[in-house]
Amino acid sequence: MTEATDQMETTDRIDQMGTTSSTNQTETTNLTDHMETNSTDRTEETDRTDATDPTQVCLLTPPETVPAWAARTVERMLAETDAEISLVVENACADERSTGEAVRRLFDLREWGVVAAALELLGDDLPPLERVPVRELDGVADAEWITCEPNTVEGWKNALPEFPVERMAETDVGIRFGFGFLVGDALTAPEMGVLSFHHGNLREYRGQPMGFWEYVHGRETAGVTVQRINETLDGGEIVADRRVAIGDAPTWNAVRCRLYDASEEMLATAVRNLNADDFEPETLSEDELGDLYRLPKGRPVLTFLRRTTRGLLLG
Repeated sequence: MTEATDQMETTDRIDQMGTTSSTNQTETTNLTDHMETNSTDRTEETDRTDATDPTQVCLLTPPETVPAWAARTVERMLAETDAEISLVVENACADERSTGEAVRRLFDLREWGVVAAALELLGDDLPPLERVPVRELDGVADAEWITCEPNTVEGWKNALPEFPVERMAETDVGIRFGFGFLVGDALTAPEMGVLSFHHGNLREYRGQPMGFWEYVHGRETAGVTVQRINETLDGGEIVADRRVAIGDAPTWNAVRCRLYDASEEMLATAVRNLNADDFEPETLSEDELGDLYRLPKGRPVLTFLRRTTRGLLLG
């Protein structure tokens, strides 16, 4: 009897130990699951926080003012996206063209003089080109401000000094309205690169003047492109583009106004595109890029005058 009782007590103790051990293991498992759940929740919360961080923008501007059309594009971008301006890099040079570029421009202007005189007679004070002080732009009040002189490269290109480039690396995207043809490390300093407008279709019309050659050639449409610029002139990656009807535009000024008006919403579109997970900018091969145009000489000037005269007479 005593031996049987001892066996029963031993069995009870073993059962109790098994039950306790099982309970402890269950509690440990539950605690581990709870910790993993909390870790997952924290990760998801971090992801949500990162996803809602605003897009930090660096504006690259001319000295003191920008054209009204550029101010409107910035206003639309701030209103329609999560972007906020955290850095402004302003060109300290009154003339953004290098000395070499200025000399070449004076040579070209000998031929451009006829067109310039016609524009003077027609009145070249286009509303989109009215100047707006940079410090009055929406969203710049709390931005860091750097004023600098670019370094001249190859006589006509511009590269930013080291300090503003370092500060640009703290932003997500740059938007260029100043500094002429920009090269160097500034182009890749922001995470998503530097955006710039080209008022033309990169597949057809590169160079300048905006909309002039489409008007002279009698095209039905002209393009507006927001490109992520590289060191190829008007050969960057296409982030946003659109076509604008110009076939019935009576004058080149009318063409320019339509292109400026079409630009207003495109900066916001470009920023949204860059933030989209499934978006890839379009890269054109050298064979796909359009011809590079310059200021007109000779016969195109006469064609311009003829089309302008007809446009003014026919309304």
